[in-house]
Amino acid sequence: MPVKKRQVIFPVALVIGLCVPALPAATAASTPTSQRITGVVQTIIREHPRGQAVATAASTATPNDTSTVLRVGTAIVPLTDGSLPRTKDGTTVSVSVVPGAAGTKRVLSSTTISAPVAEDVPSTHQVYVALVRPVGIPVDPSLTSTSARAMVSGVSQYWSDQTGGQVSFTTARVASYRSVHGCADPYPDTLAMWNEALARMPEADGPGKHLVLVAPEGADAFGCYYGLGSIGAVEADGNLVFVSGLNQSLLAHELGHNLGLYHANSLRCRGTQDVPMVNLRFPGCQENAYDDLFDVMGYSGLYYGEGNLNAVHLDGMNLLPNAVRKIQANSGVTTVRITPLSTSADDRTLKVTDPSGARYFVEYRTKSGRDATASLTGLSPAWGVRVLRDDPGALDWPVPPSAGSYELDATPTSRDVDYNRSIPVGGTFSAASGKLTITVTAADAEGASLTIANSTAQALPSRVTLSVPTRAWMGATITASTKVTDLHGLVVANWPVTLQRLPKGSTTWRSLANLRTTSTGTVSYRFANGLSASYRWVTTPGSGTPSRFSRPVAVTSAARVVERRPAASMRYGRYLTVSGVVSSVPAPIVYIQYRYRGGSWRTGPRATVRGTVVSGRIAMNVRGTAYTRLHVRATRLSAGSTSNFYVTGVR
Repeated sequence: MPVKKRQVIFPVALVIGLCVPALPAATAASTPTSQRITGVVQTIIREHPRGQAVATAASTATPNDTSTVLRVGTAIVPLTDGSLPRTKDGTTVSVSVVPGAAGTKRVLSSTTISAPVAEDVPSTHQVYVALVRPVGIPVDPSLTSTSARAMVSGVSQYWSDQTGGQVSFTTARVASYRSVHGCADPYPDTLAMWNEALARMPEADGPGKHLVLVAPEGADAFGCYYGLGSIGAVEADGNLVFVSGLNQSLLAHELGHNLGLYHANSLRCRGTQDVPMVNLRFPGCQENAYDDLFDVMGYSGLYYGEGNLNAVHLDGMNLLPNAVRKIQANSGVTTVRITPLSTSADDRTLKVTDPSGARYFVEYRTKSGRDATASLTGLSPAWGVRVLRDDPGALDWPVPPSAGSYELDATPTSRDVDYNRSIPVGGTFSAASGKLTITVTAADAEGASLTIANSTAQALPSRVTLSVPTRAWMGATITASTKVTDLHGLVVANWPVTLQRLPKGSTTWRSLANLRTTSTGTVSYRFANGLSASYRWVTTPGSGTPSRFSRPVAVTSAARVVERRPAASMRYGRYLTVSGVVSSVPAPIVYIQYRYRGGSWRTGPRATVRGTVVSGRIAMNVRGTAYTRLHVRATRLSAGSTSNFYVTGVR
């Protein structure tokens, strides 16, 4: 059946003038003669093997390594880097060019002839496979017509599963030959090999057709590309692919480019879940190319890229619109349940528009179906609810809406490698605007329940919690934590809070620390414990809301006392010296306690305390085994405590 067209909206005409400085008269004679050619603009994207993908600062770069070509008939003409930066793929243009570096053409001026045309194509795309051996590359006996057809069949099953049967692939023809080109200069050499293959199989050019060059396994070690593909659309023509070896997930990845998809990357902003976008970039964050371990547009290889299409790509292809539930900006509080991405249920993913206009995608990955293979990668990606953003492209490199994706880290750490990025149950993702929160309230094998607060209204504190130990040694470090939520139970981020202390016996609360909640609505404070007191967290009033108070928690303090080893044996009637140390506490009263075998503990003489040093003597008036320990008497502001004990033999 024909594939449903995606909506394509482009300007009818666009004229791009590239400024070329006037040449001095002395050099005019050496100016190359320009040539006018007409062709279709196409983007080619290069791949890097896993381990060679480079992380980039998102404020300055993009992990997509692309070049632009013109398809002139069945020939491919490479253009210099930066050519036609704002011209959409599939646009027919007339350009004036002169020779550039490495066999490319440098564009002097360009005029748009026609906008991209979307055509109906059969749901089964035809793949023309060229098993090509570039110059200098060893023979790969595994490259046969049978193995190539099997690889295409496996890739076809993957894409059929992901598109509800609307896109599949069949091998139309397999040709095997030795190329006259090598990979000494891989980009122009690969374009030359594509032209060489098109000359042998001109029928491979057209809508719903894909020319796939398969080089021997390991060809990338000899200078060839690991993978190379042209960016197209479901209904586009002129689809080109180059892969090294019979790597099924790599071929599925490159055909994904042919279908209009860019890369599935990660965006890690250390210490925060999300940042505002500035000039189509994310300042302070790091892009990691291919770093979505589930999606086919991420890494390729055994167990990599074999999971289900992520929510961004499902939305971008627009072949299964019912799979993506859209939640508009300013929609208030929405409670939803989504099924695992490995199911085929409607509304299994979410596209949530933030009041600022940013788009967030939500999906639920479980160890089921195609997603289960990700657990075999050795990198342990976290199952659970994931949040993604679409790739906005760059000012000089536009991409179609929802073409590429970024997996966000909902539990950010400072670790260089961290694939625990899902929202835990009870956890919350807060968008950079502060106007959108996504909370996971429950999750099981059948689905995940979410509460989404999406409003321009500022989240206001309604409930404040306190977590602190109820008993602690004086001088020990303890932590008081809080979580601030609004009336819907959603977290309130970046709100001022104060930890207050009420000494036992006092009626006046005193401030101990002034802090702000994090993006998860939480904050904690570590401090040295003193005398017994009660603690509470208080929110700062603002935006029409009064202060909110947590329930006070009383912390009972005790002086810690440790006995040192006394004499192991002594004579009857002599005095045993008992000593030790006690934690700093005002005027502690310490006693020596003792017992004999079979008896109960008794309180003996009071010990002397100088600073933190405790010392005293006790008469041993019973022969046999004696036990001693130190005891700190309770006061109005601290609890009593006892030390360890030792055994002394009395003879």
